[in-house]
Amino acid sequence: MRAGAKDVLLAISINPYARHSLELAQLAREKGMGVVAITDSEVSPLNGVADEVILCATESPTFFHTLAPALAVSEVLCGLLANRDRAAALEALQKADRHLLALNTYSSAIPRRQ
Repeated sequence: MRAGAKDVLLAISINPYARHSLELAQLAREKGMGVVAITDSEVSPLNGVADEVILCATESPTFFHTLAPALAVSEVLCGLLANRDRAAALEALQKADRHLLALNTYSSAIPRRQ
């Protein structure tokens, strides 16, 4: 909500492409934000919105797409970004954790089956 022209959205979507991810990427563009996309194909709808596109293979010997390459790329990008200003990154992560904790986002106990 507070993101603006100095911010960048990292959007990740693979086939079938989630409508919400595409709408958020378009909204980011309309706000003047940069958009970096991690996706699986040169014909992904994210390609038409993103400033930069990182293609990740999703083929797998199972019936399912693999998300491991896209997750690995996103983790490396976030790590590189956080390393630019480690103190600010740590502060931002702690602030986000406090916010999510206040919203009761996380469970600290495993629910018992009835």
